[in-house]
Amino acid sequence: MRCVTVCFILIALFSTAANSETVVLFDAGNTRPMPSGLQINPPNYQQSFQLPDFPQHFDPLPVRSLALTPGPVQARVIDRPGLDRPVFIIGYDELSLNWLRHNLEQLKRHRATGIVVNVDNPDQLRRLRQAADGLEVNPVPGDFIAKQLDLTHYPVLISQHRIEQ
Repeated sequence: MRCVTVCFILIALFSTAANSETVVLFDAGNTRPMPSGLQINPPNYQQSFQLPDFPQHFDPLPVRSLALTPGPVQARVIDRPGLDRPVFIIGYDELSLNWLRHNLEQLKRHRATGIVVNVDNPDQLRRLRQAADGLEVNPVPGDFIAKQLDLTHYPVLISQHRIEQ
């Protein structure tokens, strides 16, 4: 008898859930409705699939970010709730290297991830990674980040709620 009662409850729950409206848990303000009549065509498994030829050694260097230069950054409040770990932005220049050395323990404590927005060659990147002492540091063009966060200078630390130097 219990089994029958549990089955009826589950059926009632699933039928109610299937007919209810969508509940939005979080909306960042960029949500757009999906087009109606969306059709997904199943893949044709008869055709052969080949990956494009990639170079054996991918070298993203040099990385240049025209919108970002070394310089002072005014601390300010931001709201980036999806940013789980702090991110620091540096380049291969004296200001960035000094800033990295001075803030290294704090960056390690918060497990920050580094983005190098201006670096010319592998040797410079290696030196930055050595100075970061185990923190993840990757070369990434920073112009998009600069536009999104209204930045013009680095080094900078970006967290969920603050941008600061």
